[in-house]
Amino acid sequence: KELIELGGDWDRRTRLKVYSGLYAMSVRNFQEAAENFLDTVSTFTSYELMDYHTFIKYAIISSMLALDRKDLTKKVVEGADINEVLHDLPLFKNFIYSLYNAQYADFFVALAEIEGFL
Repeated sequence: KELIELGGDWDRRTRLKVYSGLYAMSVRNFQEAAENFLDTVSTFTSYELMDYHTFIKYAIISSMLALDRKDLTKKVVEGADINEVLHDLPLFKNFIYSLYNAQYADFFVALAEIEGFL
């Protein structure tokens, strides 16, 4: 990590954040995972680890667990890069917007459907 900060290019820094985010998610540090994933949404290049749609799914899940409503709105609901992919992920779109719009019955149905991905 220190070597990347001293002399790494943006691609290596991005990859390190994606790997760090995945590790943080695996040890249930969702705050760190959300921060790392959201920092790299627009510059994601770690295709050897996962595809972009899976990365967005992880970013959404960790963000919904870690961020408060204001940050969730700003970084995920209104995030252009995430919204671009949500058209291809209708289940996750329903998941996030049902919580955002306080449609809790729909949220829990979507959560039950997403549980298979988790």
